[in-house]
Amino acid sequence: MNMTKIDLENHFYADCLIEALAERTEPPRITKDRSVIWWTDFIDMQQGRLLDILLDLAEERKQAMERNGITCAVLSSSAGPEQLDTAKSIEVCRGTNDVLYEVTKKYPGQYLGSAILPVNDVDAACAELERCVKDLGFVSWQTHSNYGAHSADEEQYRPIFQKAADLGVYVYLHPQIPNEGRLNNLGFTVAGAGLGFTENTIETLVRLVISGIFDEIPNLKLVLGHLGEAIPFLLERMDNRLFFIPNPNIKCEHTLRYYFEHNIMVTTSGNMSPEAFECTKSVLGIDKICFGSDYPYENVDEMSAFVDGLPLSEEERELVNYKNAVEQLGIKL
Repeated sequence: MNMTKIDLENHFYADCLIEALAERTEPPRITKDRSVIWWTDFIDMQQGRLLDILLDLAEERKQAMERNGITCAVLSSSAGPEQLDTAKSIEVCRGTNDVLYEVTKKYPGQYLGSAILPVNDVDAACAELERCVKDLGFVSWQTHSNYGAHSADEEQYRPIFQKAADLGVYVYLHPQIPNEGRLNNLGFTVAGAGLGFTENTIETLVRLVISGIFDEIPNLKLVLGHLGEAIPFLLERMDNRLFFIPNPNIKCEHTLRYYFEHNIMVTTSGNMSPEAFECTKSVLGIDKICFGSDYPYENVDEMSAFVDGLPLSEEERELVNYKNAVEQLGIKL
C-alpha cells in the first residue's frame, strides 16, 4: 500500500512577479528575454528551462508528484516579491497568492498554499497573511532569510511572526543569497545553494532565537529546509558557548536545542547526504524531520529516491513522510 507523503518545500513563480522583475533596473531583476535573473549587482542565475517549470503550476509538477508518490505539496513562491518597491510588492504578493489559491481550488488536497507577504509594509503583510489563512485556506507563511538590505530577524518584522502564531500557521524560513559578503565574486554556485544560502539562513535563525522570539511567542512554529541548514552539526558547539560568557545581546531564556525541541522543525529538501540525515536524526530526533523535495531546484526523482532509500523503520518513515507535518504543523489532508 502506498504511504501518504507531504512535500513541504515545492516552489513556483506567478507571471505577475516575472513581469514586475522585468520592469526593474536594479536587482532583483530579470532580463527582458527572461533568461537571466540578477539577484544582486554581482550574482546572476541563468534560467534555462527552470523558469518554465516554476511557472507550470499543474501538469509537469503534477506528473512529477505522482511519479514519486507525493500525495500533497505545499507550494510557495520563490524569492523576489519581498524585495519589490512597497506598493508593487503589495500588488504582486496578493496576485501571487491569488494565483496559488486558484491552483489549490482546482486540485483540492493535492496542493496547499504558503503565503508570500509584502514585508516592507508590516501592517499590509499581516493583513495579507490573515486573508491567506482565513479566506484562502493557506497553511503557512514562507519568508526568506533576507529581503535584500534587511533580514527576517529584525525587530520590525516581529508582528508578522506574531500574526502567524495567532493564526495557527507555521513559518517556513527559506534561504536567500546574502546581500553582501566575501562570496559575491564566486557566483551563484557558491553564493547560492553551495554555501551562501546556508550561511545566511543560519545567521537569520540564530539571530531570531537569541533575540528571544520563541520566549515572546512560545507557540510559534518555524521550519528550516536542507536538514536544518547544518545547524544539527553545529548545535552542541553553539550551545556550549551560548551562556559561557555574559552577553547582553543573548536575550533567549534557553539553549538552541530547547527551541529545536519545542518550536523548530526541519525538512529533507535539497540535502541528499546520508551522513547529514543521520546527524540530523541523531541530534534532533526523527520526530523533527519532514519530507521536502525543493522542486524544481532539486531533481525530485533523486530527492524522493534518497528519502525512500533511507534505512528507516515503517514508523519512522511515516513520521518523516507525513505524520510530523500533520501532528506538529497542523497540515490537514
